[in-house]
Amino acid sequence: MPGSVYVRHVADLPRESRYEGAYQRTGVVMDAANLSFVWVTPEVYEGHTDKDGQAPGHHHPFDQLVYVLEGEMRMWIGDEVHDIGPGDVCYIPRDVPHGGLPINGKPVHIMEIFAPIRTDYLYTAEHQLAFGQPEREFDGSRVDRRPMSQIRAGVRDSQLTTHRPDAEEAR
Repeated sequence: MPGSVYVRHVADLPRESRYEGAYQRTGVVMDAANLSFVWVTPEVYEGHTDKDGQAPGHHHPFDQLVYVLEGEMRMWIGDEVHDIGPGDVCYIPRDVPHGGLPINGKPVHIMEIFAPIRTDYLYTAEHQLAFGQPEREFDGSRVDRRPMSQIRAGVRDSQLTTHRPDAEEAR
């Protein structure tokens, strides 16, 4: 899907922030999967856990892989509970109920990989998908003010054609 190399430092990517900053994430999209980098503080589910202290769960039609970069978290997956920490990887098959939260009172930084692509998460990778495109206007639109020659030179995934075969030679 993205079609071109994209190199950035994760800390410099724009983040979505939820729950008064207790949950933040950014994303990167690949041709057949997407990645989310997530920062979660212990306060994220404060007052919203069940009697066993587990976070609310969910399920989705995507395979998911969780890789812990720093911190520790308790994951429940189906009927199992796992405490995972730095370097641990956790695979969650599609449609299996799961949830997780930081433990030991410290924040957690994880990387999640989803396949196939979660189109509902594409907005978290807009910084990548819009790379090289005009900045957004105040109303969210984009106005490309580059000259036609520069725009044509930047098109990588389309073959530009004309209605007249001989017009190609005139350029």
